[in-house]
Amino acid sequence: MATAETWQPAPSLPPPRTETGWIGWARANLFGNWLSGLVTVVTVPVILWAAWRMLGWLFGTADWTLIASRPQQYLIGLYPTELAWRPLTGWLLVSILFGMAAAMWGGAARRIAIGYGAVTVLLGVLPYGLFHEGVIMPWWVRALILANVLTIGLGYGLGSNPRTAKPRTFVLGGIAIYVFLLLLLTGLPGFPGMEEVAPRKWGGLMLNLILAVSGIFFAFPIGVLLALGRRSNLPVVKILCVVFIEVFRGVPLITLLFMSQVLVPLALPANFPVDSVTRAAIVITLFSAAYTAENIRGGLQGLHPGQAEAARALGLPGWQVTMLIQLPQAIRNVIPAIVGQFIALFKDTSLVYIVGMLDILEMGRSIVQGNVQFADNARELFIFVAAVFWVFTYTMSFVSRRVERHLGVGRR
Repeated sequence: MATAETWQPAPSLPPPRTETGWIGWARANLFGNWLSGLVTVVTVPVILWAAWRMLGWLFGTADWTLIASRPQQYLIGLYPTELAWRPLTGWLLVSILFGMAAAMWGGAARRIAIGYGAVTVLLGVLPYGLFHEGVIMPWWVRALILANVLTIGLGYGLGSNPRTAKPRTFVLGGIAIYVFLLLLLTGLPGFPGMEEVAPRKWGGLMLNLILAVSGIFFAFPIGVLLALGRRSNLPVVKILCVVFIEVFRGVPLITLLFMSQVLVPLALPANFPVDSVTRAAIVITLFSAAYTAENIRGGLQGLHPGQAEAARALGLPGWQVTMLIQLPQAIRNVIPAIVGQFIALFKDTSLVYIVGMLDILEMGRSIVQGNVQFADNARELFIFVAAVFWVFTYTMSFVSRRVERHLGVGRR
């Protein structure tokens, strides 16, 4: 008979093997009930069969010569080859921002910077014919691409320094780099190596990124002003904001792009210095700003009016109530909608082909149509372009999710 001194509790038994590991995951997620099991049994074989066929085509049948033989045109379009150092230099400056973000915010920003650096290293060491069709790229091109690793490190150092590791420094630095990049791409007549390059020669992925960054950078503040203006007590301001938002939301982007290239020049003086790329960027920005304004207005309307009343009861003036109480909460609550709008903006940049611009999609399409040997490679082109857009949009979505988790969006 066991006594109090000799009795020991029985050891805890491990959970059944069918409840742990991949077997437990499959039971819980794929065969949780009869309907879930039926869906799994029907869809999994179809998915596996389609994946097998797709992988077999990607790595066996597909001919990627269309992509590998002309990487320069997919990157910078018809930008002169002898001046390619200018966009590559702008690329180096952008890498500084990636390094700063990695040091200042860590986490997802650091992982993105590491992946970005790995991609630049691969582009610099792989033996393909960038900037010279059919031959290995010149050493200076390879050196400039590999130098991105150094500028990422430079940015990381700046982001680790307490004197420069400030969000304001990061934003002002980004604005300065953006302006300098546009100046670098356009050129400065009279300076050696800075010959003017017409914006109509900008193309490829570079054109998509310029239009997207311009649109995101300017659409957000304009959208905030429009949202506040639509809620203004001043009738004139409110009416003007409402008319602007409803006009730009009610007209298709394609129509606005045509109008910017056909009608706007008729309303401007002859030789007015606004090129087609700038007009397209303005239209895309205003179009996105109208939708951004409605997203932010929805966030403002979702706030309880008692917060504003309490702030006014404490003596805060109206602008402080808006800027310090309402607007931060409204923007925080609509981050997913705003990021979704910016992702749509980036994808909409491919529509500029209809006004004669050679973005990455149109550049590829022109290569297919202009070369008989690539007539059967349209599928490879579209898959390549889709993969490029997916990488950028998924990165934006990933950063958005991390920001939401950091800010506690959806949790009370």
